[in-house]
Amino acid sequence: MNKRWNLKALSACVSIIVLAVCVLFLVQHVTEKPEAHLLSHDGPPAGLQRGKVLLSLSSSMVTLRAGPPGEALRVESSFDPDVYTLGHRYEEGDNGDWTYYLDFHERSLLHVSVIGVWLGMKSPEVTVVIPGHLPFDLEATMKGGYLVMDFANLALSTADVELDRGVLQILVSDPMDAPMERLSVRSKTGTMRLGSIGNASPGRLDVQHRFGAARVDLQGQWRTDADIDFRVAIGNAELRLPGDVTIDGLGLPRDIFPEQEIPLPTLRIGSRSSIGKIRVTY
Repeated sequence: MNKRWNLKALSACVSIIVLAVCVLFLVQHVTEKPEAHLLSHDGPPAGLQRGKVLLSLSSSMVTLRAGPPGEALRVESSFDPDVYTLGHRYEEGDNGDWTYYLDFHERSLLHVSVIGVWLGMKSPEVTVVIPGHLPFDLEATMKGGYLVMDFANLALSTADVELDRGVLQILVSDPMDAPMERLSVRSKTGTMRLGSIGNASPGRLDVQHRFGAARVDLQGQWRTDADIDFRVAIGNAELRLPGDVTIDGLGLPRDIFPEQEIPLPTLRIGSRSSIGKIRVTY
């Protein structure tokens, strides 16, 4: 019996020591000011094909936006290098294409950042600035955090965006120079907001949200027909429809739209919710 109690006491002491070390580590980093970092790469030289930007992100506040045409592709960030790591790589292919990789994640698997937020630690910030009129495709994966992207002034053809947990916001504040070919958004847990997607006018829009709140705003300047699929597994969602288009789907009769001398873009919309509902507004 004594041996059993001794083992329990020893285990409790070790646990207390480990917890104390973790708390001291976190308190130390809470009081430290995050370091500012700047990564940059000159825009791909003229004559190259459409490129690709690959983002792998975790536990941070990330913003993606357009920069002045002709300037460098750059990443501005502020974080504790003892807790997080940031890396990037640029490659040119044999067929004239190019790829830019960016990776930001925690060094530890213990999710120190979550505990740090409880203690008042400022979340790391990463801003990705892509020169306007630089043609590219986007693949972005956010494991956890806050991802905000504005596609205005970007020469973006296709985008595949995945959120594991957190908040995802995609906005198109101004009409893009050319309609997107495809926009695919998948979110597992958290909040998803898509705003003024009509300004991107994607030929194909595929939105899937597993759990949490979701809002898809299709308003904006539509210039082409589009196939739209919006699916929600668990939770309430809102689908906001634009004007100056013809809606095919959602149980709406097409003859409610008056004939136009110049045909309006047609949005073929399908939606489905497993548990919850999708509210359609104008």
